[in-house]
Amino acid sequence: MLNKISAAIGLIAVMGGIAASAHAAPIAGAGDKTAAVEQLVRSEMEARGIPGLQLTIVRRNKILFTGAYGQANIEASTPVTERTTFPVNSISKAVAGVAAMQLVEAGKLDLDASIETYLDALPASWKGITVRQLLTHMSGLPEIADDNLRLLDGAAPDAAWAKVQALPLKSSPGVKFDYTQTNYVVIGKIIETITGRSYADFVRDRQFDAAGMKRTRFAEVSGAGARPEAAALYTHLTLRVEGMKTVGVDRSKAPFVRHEPWTEILYPAGGVQTTSTDLAKWTIALQKRRLVNRDGLERLWKPQPQQDGTYRGFGSTITGYGLGWPSIRRADHPAVTPVGGARAAVFIYPEDDLTIVVLTNLMGASPEKFVDKIASLYIPGLAVGK
Repeated sequence: MLNKISAAIGLIAVMGGIAASAHAAPIAGAGDKTAAVEQLVRSEMEARGIPGLQLTIVRRNKILFTGAYGQANIEASTPVTERTTFPVNSISKAVAGVAAMQLVEAGKLDLDASIETYLDALPASWKGITVRQLLTHMSGLPEIADDNLRLLDGAAPDAAWAKVQALPLKSSPGVKFDYTQTNYVVIGKIIETITGRSYADFVRDRQFDAAGMKRTRFAEVSGAGARPEAAALYTHLTLRVEGMKTVGVDRSKAPFVRHEPWTEILYPAGGVQTTSTDLAKWTIALQKRRLVNRDGLERLWKPQPQQDGTYRGFGSTITGYGLGWPSIRRADHPAVTPVGGARAAVFIYPEDDLTIVVLTNLMGASPEKFVDKIASLYIPGLAVGK
């Protein structure tokens, strides 16, 4: 599942009938930060019904703390360890943003060039769309995949790509934020055209290997067996989809296994699988300018306004979106906040030299709702909402 689920249908208050973080036990009086962090994490897991979770905290570009909690597989009673891998869904878009910026820095990609500069045989209505508009979800492109990762009309990747090009634009390019997976499918195709390599190979070489992310990989395509150390995915929610849009959910009291059918065409939109420690290494490599330079990182993180000057993101907390990077726009302790699948979150607090990575195996866990609580143990004065 990709990011827009939580934005579209507000899966943040009650999951499977279990109260969310407002009912979590307080951590006041905890003896030290480690004990306080672990108490908070276990409280949130219990309140939200999260089977398994990984947490890594980075301070001043060094890993300060890492923890593994709960069950990677309920049926097999397999515990989460530091080696357990989790899908991170739309956090993958931040990875794609970095890949694009690497090509910008190499002089091979122009953010404000029309996408027809890099791709042939596009529909006439697509030819005025820029690379920047893809990265910021302001292209107006129609949707190629729904929230269950089903491609348009259930088609195979090549057929879905042909079908989506036959649809009208949802809005004029550059006008408004409209989150679609198609934007990052196109970004992937542009990167492959420029590099002459598969998207996965380019990212593996230039980011995963460069950052020492030894346990990070792309999802197996549909039909392949699960890797032994991959967490099983769970949910309380059955999505009701009409056309390509989620229109509601049905909830069960008990969690059940969720299957996500991946195809390579969706790798830039959501295909990364990793550990919290590997993602922490990636954020360290970024902030040490080992993947992109200072200007490139600032451009990735800077929220982009809509045509009317306003900003959009995912709900009332994550209120901005840069080049693949969502953000919390606030005066004190702003954060860049890649989130994915309503179950994974990376919060980087640039002014505070702090990064927190939380991965879970429950769709609907929405860890973005409690990452600020963890951060508040390290950032005096960080206001934490209910």
